[in-house]
Amino acid sequence: MKKTLTLAVAVILLAMVPAAAWASGATVYVTVSVDGKLEIAAEPVQVTELTVDGAIKAAHAAFFPEGESGYAAGIDPMWNMFMISKVWGVAQIPFVILNSGPLGSPSNPGTADVTPVKDGDNLIISVSSNPAVPAEAISLTVSVADGEANVTATNWILDIMTFSYSSVPYANQEVVDLATGEVLGTTDAEGSITVPAGNAVAVGGVAAIPTDGSSASTPDAAAASPPPPPAAPAFPAPAGPGSTPAEDVDYSLFSGGKDVALIRIVVLGIILFVPALLVVIIGGNKAEKEAEERGRHFL
Repeated sequence: MKKTLTLAVAVILLAMVPAAAWASGATVYVTVSVDGKLEIAAEPVQVTELTVDGAIKAAHAAFFPEGESGYAAGIDPMWNMFMISKVWGVAQIPFVILNSGPLGSPSNPGTADVTPVKDGDNLIISVSSNPAVPAEAISLTVSVADGEANVTATNWILDIMTFSYSSVPYANQEVVDLATGEVLGTTDAEGSITVPAGNAVAVGGVAAIPTDGSSASTPDAAAASPPPPPAAPAFPAPAGPGSTPAEDVDYSLFSGGKDVALIRIVVLGIILFVPALLVVIIGGNKAEKEAEERGRHFL
């Protein structure tokens, strides 16, 4: 029996290794803008469920007064795809911008439940409480070198007829140091500005990003974005920003990036491991009892 328990403990410890690695999580910088006003700006959020959906939940749990109840998302029965229906207590579909572009754009073609996040990602959520006044979808990238940070802001525009995105520089927008409140200047015609590195900055009251080198949202990362997804299907896309038809989303075991796959592998491993462990324990007990019976027989 002692040997059986030792074997069982060893198997459990091995199974816990990937789970412990996943549980370490990542730090994602989250900004939420409601009606053009920043509610939180480039706040570091510890995320253990390494998807955009997990990061938004974690931000609500950490900063929204009513916690995760201010957020709602799931498979929309009409469009049969994952959609966000409420954020920061506002029951409207938001723009969700990860690093170089919004969900639904070529750089982030997936939905929030399958798009992975990693350490240093910059996540911006922008929502309007008035359906007649669309929110702005502003992405930020930053390069830090020699004590200076070059920040570039891009305004993403959703064509509601084709549900595709185009972009223009977010020019002539005020840039504010979030730590001091100092206005550092305005973005130029290319949507860029160079500021002292260190504190996080807000651009235009709708987007923010750290400038100390901790953000993974860089122009190089934007240049390395994946190619555009295949052409849209014949049926209409949903009336909301950042949505991707269900047919274009891979819900297989390994969808959503290596972190989400790891979670699913761990769960699958546990499901397979428990019956195997019971077999090992029961088999060990049976063998020991048979050995004891043979010992008594020869006495």
